[in-house]
Amino acid sequence: MSSEKAFQDYYAPAFSHCYGCGPSNEHGLHIKSYWLDKEKKETFARYTPKPWHTGGYPENVYGGLIAALLDCHGNGTALAAGYMHEGRAMDSEPALRYVTGNLTLNFKKPTPIDGELEMRAKITEVTDKKVVMEVSLLAHGQVTVDGSMVCVRLPATRPDASRAAA
Repeated sequence: MSSEKAFQDYYAPAFSHCYGCGPSNEHGLHIKSYWLDKEKKETFARYTPKPWHTGGYPENVYGGLIAALLDCHGNGTALAAGYMHEGRAMDSEPALRYVTGNLTLNFKKPTPIDGELEMRAKITEVTDKKVVMEVSLLAHGQVTVDGSMVCVRLPATRPDASRAAA
């Protein structure tokens, strides 16, 4: 794990309740994303599934969980990319927040449930309104799912968008 603060730990309080990655959701998955290589615009997160996260076959991870993991990692990645695009610190105002515009996944092979999973993202485009990336999920060092994601920036005019509002 990285010694730096996770992207999701910068979420404004009004946006910190997501089941997958919200630090304020006591029942959530608490996905934490970090830079793998900032210059190459690559990020990572790790998660160890529980036995009840099983899919159609007991030894494999439920596909819906995989989608949630990649979705939350992607939106955390978009946040970091947005601040980097603007040349600002991640704790600066106004707070940025992104939501999923499109998530397309290719399930290459079953994902075993017996160990830590790694989510990866490679940012391919950043504009003032969106972040585009390639995403993947690895189990035991092998890609089991890959895809693409577009994250859309929420307008800064939302009254609950700042850290001070909550």
